[in-house]
Amino acid sequence: MTQAESAGIARTYIEAVGAHDLETVGGLLSDDLAAVFAGGTIGKQEWIAALARLLPALVRNEVREVFADGDRACVVYDFVTDTPAGAVPCVELVTVREGRITAIELIFDRVAFAPVNEALAARAAR
Repeated sequence: MTQAESAGIARTYIEAVGAHDLETVGGLLSDDLAAVFAGGTIGKQEWIAALARLLPALVRNEVREVFADGDRACVVYDFVTDTPAGAVPCVELVTVREGRITAIELIFDRVAFAPVNEALAARAAR
């Protein structure tokens, strides 16, 4: 896997999430995906379900930078919402093997993201 391939797959994944295209996301993720965030690890189906829960608040992802080293890529982006949180800076460290994402580590400020969760909870309660 070249750096350009890893970076391209990682960017495509982040852009597909921002476009609410979970079919493309699912195709980019390995069946044995390990996604790490908030102190836990989940698999492919749980990750896609978690993304689906966020989509009602997500306007788009704005990619700032993509860095790669071999099969590892780092995507720095703004998770742009229609909530009081506005744009929440995020970083995803992605491992790509044989053209699929096998590992994701999501890093973000949970305090800055809290208004997104609050808005989603309020919408669900309606």
